[in-house]
Amino acid sequence: MTNDGEANGGPVSCPGCGTGDNVPVAEVRRAKDRIRLAPAPNKTGDGCANFIEGAVIAGLVACAGAYYADDRDWPWLLPVGIVGALLVMAGTIAVIRSEGKDKRRVEAGADRAAGAAAGARYCAPCDGVFYASGDPWQGVAPPERFRHHVWTAGGYGDQLDEKAKAATGEGKAS
Repeated sequence: MTNDGEANGGPVSCPGCGTGDNVPVAEVRRAKDRIRLAPAPNKTGDGCANFIEGAVIAGLVACAGAYYADDRDWPWLLPVGIVGALLVMAGTIAVIRSEGKDKRRVEAGADRAAGAAAGARYCAPCDGVFYASGDPWQGVAPPERFRHHVWTAGGYGDQLDEKAKAATGEGKAS
C-alpha cells in the first residue's frame, strides 16, 4: 500500500497519528533525534589521537615506576613500570585495531544500510518511524527498531545498544 502523498512528492500521512507532520529520516534536524536515527555508529577510527593518549599514559606509568624506584629505594619498581607501560601500549594498539575494523565494517555496509533506510519517515508527534509503503513493517515503530533494522542490514547490528537490540517487535499502530 503506497501513500498517494509520497508518490506525488507531497506530505505523507502518519499511520499512527494521521498528521503530515513528518519528514524523511535523512532530513531530521534535532540533534537528539539524529543520533537516535543514525544509519551507522559514529566510528571515527581516529587512531592517531588514541595512539598519542596511550603513549602519554604509558610514559606516565614508566616515569612513575622510575620515580618511586628511586624515591623509595625499591629497584624492582623500575621493571614493573616498564612492563606496565608496555601493557598500556599493547592495549592501546588493540583498541586502535578494533576501532579501525569497526570503521571498515561500517563503510562496507553503508550502501546496504542506506537501502534499508530508504523511504523511512520520522513522525515527531508519534516519536516514531514508519515506512509509507508498509515494508518492512506496518505502522509506526520506535526509533530503536528502525536503528536495529538499518544497522542489521548494514552488517554492524552487533554494535547496537541493549535497548535497540531488543527492539524487534511490531510497530505501535497499523
